[in-house]
Amino acid sequence: MRAAGAAGAAAATAAGADKPSAADEARQPSAPEVQPNVGGPAAGQPAAAGTGGKRRKRRGKRGGRKRNRRRQAQAGGADAAAVKPEENGRRTRRKAASILPPMPLPPRPVGPDPSVLSPGKSGVIWMRGRTDKGRRWRQETDLETAVTLVREYAAVVVNRRTIRRLYSNKAFREYILKRDNYTCYFCGKYGDTIDHIVPRAKGGHTTPVNCVTACRECNQNKAALDLDEFMERLQPQSGEPT
Repeated sequence: MRAAGAAGAAAATAAGADKPSAADEARQPSAPEVQPNVGGPAAGQPAAAGTGGKRRKRRGKRGGRKRNRRRQAQAGGADAAAVKPEENGRRTRRKAASILPPMPLPPRPVGPDPSVLSPGKSGVIWMRGRTDKGRRWRQETDLETAVTLVREYAAVVVNRRTIRRLYSNKAFREYILKRDNYTCYFCGKYGDTIDHIVPRAKGGHTTPVNCVTACRECNQNKAALDLDEFMERLQPQSGEPT
């Protein structure tokens, strides 16, 4: 009995020695509190996973913006292409070629290419044709003029030293007026005269390519002006009634 009591007392003393006292507990540092993971990476995952999520969100926003821009461009693409802002407040000038109607050309005459032309010892090319009354005529011309007449459908090559005019003066006038339907090439009104796009004073020739129908007013106002210069004067200025 005494031995059993002594053993129990020794066990109790050992248990009391293992259990820390209140003073020892106060001295030990407390463990850090674990903050709850709200919107962050799951436990056991590296911090880079959260950054990747943010990048995905940013990319998603960018992709949405791009889609919206594409939809807006598709919806208003035609209007945006038609309306162009003026640069520096200046009124843009349209080229004469963009506002004038296309000019129909006659069928290309059958004959050799003008490159075969070669002047003789006198340095001239012979040109022949017929008058309005059917009489034949013949005169000299230079190589450059002969090549231009052939390329602009006004003459045909007979041989390397001779070309033949395809129209008499009366036949040429009738052809131009009927081709343009008696409509002024510059203003669209009724026209019954023939005018040169490149003035004869500046090297233009009387050919189907260089001649158009014109009303008397446009014919007189154009005179020796270039086509672009005359069309700029003919167009109404900003603020003027059309």
